[in-house]
Amino acid sequence: MRKRKNLNLLIIFAMIGFLISGCSQPSQVVITPEEKPTADQFEFVRQATEDYLAGDRVASLTPEQLYKEYFQEKNGDYLLVDIRTQGDFTHDNIRGSINIPYTQTANIKKLANLPQDKTLVVIDYNGHWAAQTAATWNMLGLKAVPLLYGMQSWTTNQVSLGYDTFPEEALNNPLVAEESSLGQYNLPELKIPEGTTEEIIRRLSGTYLDRNYKGFVTADEVLTSLNEGTSDYLVDIRQPEHYGKGHIKGSVNIPLDQLAKTEMLKYLPLDEKIILIGYDGMDASQGVRSLVTMGYNAEALKYGMSYWHGDEEVTGVSPVHNLVQDYYELIPLNYVQPAAGAASCG
Repeated sequence: MRKRKNLNLLIIFAMIGFLISGCSQPSQVVITPEEKPTADQFEFVRQATEDYLAGDRVASLTPEQLYKEYFQEKNGDYLLVDIRTQGDFTHDNIRGSINIPYTQTANIKKLANLPQDKTLVVIDYNGHWAAQTAATWNMLGLKAVPLLYGMQSWTTNQVSLGYDTFPEEALNNPLVAEESSLGQYNLPELKIPEGTTEEIIRRLSGTYLDRNYKGFVTADEVLTSLNEGTSDYLVDIRQPEHYGKGHIKGSVNIPLDQLAKTEMLKYLPLDEKIILIGYDGMDASQGVRSLVTMGYNAEALKYGMSYWHGDEEVTGVSPVHNLVQDYYELIPLNYVQPAAGAASCG
């Protein structure tokens, strides 16, 4: 009896196997996103970055300009995008703003609902994250400009500033006139799945945001590392005439509008942290996001030369405390946000 049962089971299994093999379709290999073939996408990103930096879109908007054009002249071409945390935005904000927290600024759904026919005024705590965000958004085909020094230029409210006080005057840190020599380095490789340039930039920016990098260093941190002989690779992105009048010891000069040119990128190391030194820090932060998107490790000198040294004849920029002329009101979020699609949602 047991043998008969075993025989019957074998017959049943054989029939099932026959039916499955007879009805099955040819096997297909499904490639998940993680398994898609990768290729070096560096040149696509580099070209988009060069187009951005060499153009006329690297800029910042002063609070006086924003107040005059947006509130007094009712300029409808602006959309104010506050990238602070949702809690800080809810506490108080510039009237008419929508909120996209900084960590979500590469989110495809948020980006899809931002208008391409308006200038996006990006607002944060001290301007540096806003400048980085503006760089990415411009490379993605949007029109974006950071508010100069963010909430620090708009209000004296400590909560809104993110508990970061605005400098009352510039420092008098040392400068030198001797030029530093440039080395030669290899270019990065960006081995990632193929896609449109916009998709690649968004993916790379999202990776950067996920790592929670601050993206800037203070003047005190740079000065300490110089005194200890442990400074990072310093790159002054001002124009040659200002660099020649005085710059931070050890820094090399690569003007911002040339930073993404292939011949200039060969002067940047891949195995060191790069500190970009600009006029007011907003320019350097836009350059920093451009570099990290291409695979470099870079940060901006906070407030740039406007804070490092107070002599405008040397630095080419007015001292940091002179760049903010007045302060304006904030409102609590006790009203319905202006419609801007899913971009305004948390």
